Amino acid sequence: MDIANWFKGFEKGIERLTAEEKERFFSECGKNCVNSGVLAVYRGLYEDAQGDMDTFFLKANELPGVRGEVVEPGQVYHLCFLECTCGLCKEGYVNTPLLCECSRQSVLYSLRCLWKDTDFRVTLSHSILRGAGDCNMRIEVVPTL
Repeated sequence: MDIANWFKGFEKGIERLTAEEKERFFSECGKNCVNSGVLAVYRGLYEDAQGDMDTFFLKANELPGVRGEVVEPGQVYHLCFLECTCGLCKEGYVNTPLLCECSRQSVLYSLRCLWKDTDFRVTLSHSILRGAGDCNMRIEVVPTL
């Protein structure tokens, strides 16, 4: 079996999912991916920043291929990836922008793991797979009621 051909069916299957189904599906993929190493990197930044969100996003600039920005202190941030780090994309198996939901979900999961009592909204502003030069996530702290 040609694995690259199999992924063509995978892409078609993803296209048929509703937005909610894509979120559920990719939340599991994102967790699995981030738990294999990236979460430990984020956890290190979190500890270096002593849990301070503004410091965390500024320290993200120390990571290779990552840019962090404080848009509104304590409220809104940008996390930017200068290249697509998805193994499926890097290996040439999948090139659909639908896969960017996995990245969005992995960032959301990571933030929830680090700041357990905080809720976040993560929006993919643009991505490499959508034709941009980088991938940018807008991260907003959701106020608690």
